[in-house]
Amino acid sequence: MLLWCLPQGLLASSLATPHAVTQYDYRIVASYPHSVDSFTQGLEYRRGLIYESAGRRGQSRIFKRPLHSVEPLNSKRLPRQYFAEGLSLLDNKLFQLTWQSGRGFIYDPDTLEKLGDFPIDGEGWGMTNDGKHLITSDGTSRIRFIDPNTLATVRTVNVSFDGNPLVNLNELEWIDGILYANIWQSHWIVMIDPGSGHVIGKVYLKDLLPDSLRTAKTGVLNGIAFDHHQKRLLVTGKYWPRIYHIELIQIP
Repeated sequence: MLLWCLPQGLLASSLATPHAVTQYDYRIVASYPHSVDSFTQGLEYRRGLIYESAGRRGQSRIFKRPLHSVEPLNSKRLPRQYFAEGLSLLDNKLFQLTWQSGRGFIYDPDTLEKLGDFPIDGEGWGMTNDGKHLITSDGTSRIRFIDPNTLATVRTVNVSFDGNPLVNLNELEWIDGILYANIWQSHWIVMIDPGSGHVIGKVYLKDLLPDSLRTAKTGVLNGIAFDHHQKRLLVTGKYWPRIYHIELIQIP
């Protein structure tokens, strides 16, 4: 049974949970080039284009490119003091978090010219949106829903697995009413009920990038994007040479 919504977390798969958690396997449908110079923090797909936020101080940037090419159509460097993090496109504006600087940025998605900035309460990690609100993570179990106009927090939800807080929620993606999250420094993507905060699904992607494509520089899994038109789930990692289109297969 192929589904588009994912499951649980960084916690050991042998743990039992009082909430129904669906586990998935995956199959690779296709793969596309990804820059091995990109420390991927945020990933978005819109209208045939990849928008990416890449981190590291002194190397942070935002860029856009075609899915089938690593050559940017446009790219902007951030000042050296900023460590770029999550990215989301909402209301024809690109919103970008930074890690510990207390400041986020807003860009024109066509030109990548900066339109403004906004304060960040605490650390900035992952970002997505549900069509109405920006949704952010900060490395804890807390997820914030933010009004894109006032940039005020509308509500928060605490993510839990097996009755315990699930931390290290990183890159986020909203897919058909479910919140997907990379778990930092792991091979898991979890799926979260945005109302209750309960983990309802998980997929383990340890062997997604083959050893033959790994180098000493290759980083961890991080980066989730969704093509809402063609229903393609796209995932990658830090300094990975490929973006993978995967299908999820529910494990009985």
